[in-house]
Amino acid sequence: MLRFFVRAALAALLLAAALLPVTAARAQDGCAGLVEPRLATDALGRVSSPYGVSLKDRPNTGAAGAAEVMLMPPGTVYTVVDGFQCASGYRWWQVRLSNGTTGWAAEGDAANYFLEPVVVGLDVFHPSADRAQISHTFVTPDARAEARPAFPVTPIEATPADVWQSVEIERLVPAVEQALQNCPERLAGTPFAGLASAEDALQLPLPPLDYDVYPAPDGARLLLVRHLHLLVPRCDHALPERIGISRVVVLGPDGSETELFPFAQHSDIPASEDQYLADRIDAWAIYLDEVVWAPDARHIAFVAAYRDACGDQACYRFHMYVASLETGQLYILGEGRHVAWASGGARLMFFRLLSDAEGRQVPLLFSARPDGTDRQEIWLPGGALYLSGTQTGTSLPWNESGTRLLVGNAGRTDEVMVFDTGDKGFTPPVMTPEIAAPLNRLSVHLVQGETAYLWTTIRGDFVLQNVRRGDSTRLNSALGGAGVPLARVELFDTGERLLAVMADGSAYVLDIGADTLTPIAMPG
Repeated sequence: MLRFFVRAALAALLLAAALLPVTAARAQDGCAGLVEPRLATDALGRVSSPYGVSLKDRPNTGAAGAAEVMLMPPGTVYTVVDGFQCASGYRWWQVRLSNGTTGWAAEGDAANYFLEPVVVGLDVFHPSADRAQISHTFVTPDARAEARPAFPVTPIEATPADVWQSVEIERLVPAVEQALQNCPERLAGTPFAGLASAEDALQLPLPPLDYDVYPAPDGARLLLVRHLHLLVPRCDHALPERIGISRVVVLGPDGSETELFPFAQHSDIPASEDQYLADRIDAWAIYLDEVVWAPDARHIAFVAAYRDACGDQACYRFHMYVASLETGQLYILGEGRHVAWASGGARLMFFRLLSDAEGRQVPLLFSARPDGTDRQEIWLPGGALYLSGTQTGTSLPWNESGTRLLVGNAGRTDEVMVFDTGDKGFTPPVMTPEIAAPLNRLSVHLVQGETAYLWTTIRGDFVLQNVRRGDSTRLNSALGGAGVPLARVELFDTGERLLAVMADGSAYVLDIGADTLTPIAMPG
């Protein structure tokens, strides 16, 4: 009996010895139960959490003693340099930002991802010569181009009598009648030449493929603003009168269209307080001044400009609308302009320009949910030019995360600084490079981890300027000799290179640090 007891005790001890290392190993495996890793060393990643991700000095939480290096806003792109390690219920990777800042970021916990792998590139869209399709090319920072399926655009075969709202029909007939009677010579060479009566204008064909294009962030859809307009010559004005409607639609890759809303050139102007002096001679009574997709592509913000009379001066009113692409709802947010999406698309930032008791125009900054609720005013310190008081904006942009924006100093736009909406601080004011004066400027971007401005001129020149010191360098790379106007520039997510698209659809990649321009061999 004693022998049996000893053997049983020995067996129990051996079993316990065998089990203890396994139990201890499992207890020490901090990765157990966490989301599977998707990042890889030497690859690129992006912050996917709408709240941003805290970059730490070591792979652990603040509660465990790690210090925060910075908060990476939603959409921040980084290079993975080491990892992973698991601690305190998170999987950590060491990452490096475009400005050289390095730290540890949590990829995810047991249920959610905060970071995601990303292939950096930009989608380039260009209408064909007949505008019946829109080519789609994906361009990477190394200037490689990959053809994607083109978006077909169906022509609209219609007349004013078929599709116009009554307010436009009622405007067209008397406008044509006046031209027929008082200045028929101005109708020569127009669709109205030879009309027997003004009413016959209602049967004229409308432009079938007149549209503007605004791509979704992922390139999977396009927003089209289709203009069904006629330009009627006027006897007392050099510019014709634009009459008609525009249809705002989402275009799918198969050519299907989902209409969001139409707007007419002579619609009623919403009740308004803010006013902006008209400073451009054009024929648009109502137009979309800003169209901004949310980063998550769930909403699109629109700023509509309405021409009005403010006393004895022409002025414009700006009103905001947000379309939900999930529900089809169009939210009316009221007056505002210079919009930006923040928190990954969860908040909309916008300005208003109100008059105080003494008649001075005062800029106000607000944040709201996409449906306009939870509106909060963000205090603005004095001494900066946040918003233009004219129809034309300041052309000083927001950053990609909607947390910082360029502003003028002391009411001027030839001296700029960056305003942070979080800490309400400014970078030191610096003089705008002479070559990038407003009349010569095409755009300006925050680059190299938002440590530098990159100014682009309409001639295709590039100037790099330190945000804090103000010293600037005109790059040797330039497109003035290309023989084609520079249409637009877009920054790759890395913040180190940009895409320059010419008016004819050709394109180049500018490597800012290396000061090189690489032509892109566009497919087809």
